[in-house]
Amino acid sequence: MEAAQDALKREAFRLAVVNTLECRLFYIPSSKIYRGVAGLYDYGPPGYAVKANVLAFWRQHFVLEESMLEVDCPVSHRKSFSRHQAMLINSLTSWLKMKKLEHDTADHLLKNFCKENLEKDTKLDAEKVKEIKHILGVLDDLSLEELGAKIKEYGITAPDTKNPLSVPYPFNLMFQTSIGPSGLIPGYMRPETAQGIFVNFTDLYYYNGNKLPLQLLKSARLFEMRFPHVKAS
Repeated sequence: MEAAQDALKREAFRLAVVNTLECRLFYIPSSKIYRGVAGLYDYGPPGYAVKANVLAFWRQHFVLEESMLEVDCPVSHRKSFSRHQAMLINSLTSWLKMKKLEHDTADHLLKNFCKENLEKDTKLDAEKVKEIKHILGVLDDLSLEELGAKIKEYGITAPDTKNPLSVPYPFNLMFQTSIGPSGLIPGYMRPETAQGIFVNFTDLYYYNGNKLPLQLLKSARLFEMRFPHVKAS
């Protein structure tokens, strides 16, 4: 009972903080006048000032005091770059459709189910515990078919609505775009901030006098469809 009350108090406090920050324009739901999309926000004047101060402090320490080399790079790149970086493969994840506008990753649901059973189900025998621990250990290596089979075997449903789940299907976490006026050059938005450092390492190493250690840093936006719990509003 006390745990439930504590959870309610924490949620009430969180909502109070969120409402205060939004009312004072620390951040604004992006495209608010067009109903917006959950998970996308714009910084208001005080929010942007906080961000600028944090970045200034960050640069003061790492660039000026630690003498690290800072770089800046484009937010989009060619598809061939993604292929060579193995990002097209690594960014494909398995998704499940639970209901309209509600999705989640298959491995996320299976992982949560296994962990919850280990923590809360005191009636599990040793063999079942061993099986669940094995699944958690090999979760990242399971294929779409294997994930779907386990979800069906355990009868896993949507966490909130308990609706049945679709068959897992691949989904690319990178935002696809095109480069150039013809639109014939496929590209992707940058999915990680360190990419520019990796691909320019040879030139940066030369700039550093061909000497190690070579300390590099980059402050930038990245673009990934990380929204297992984000729904359109």
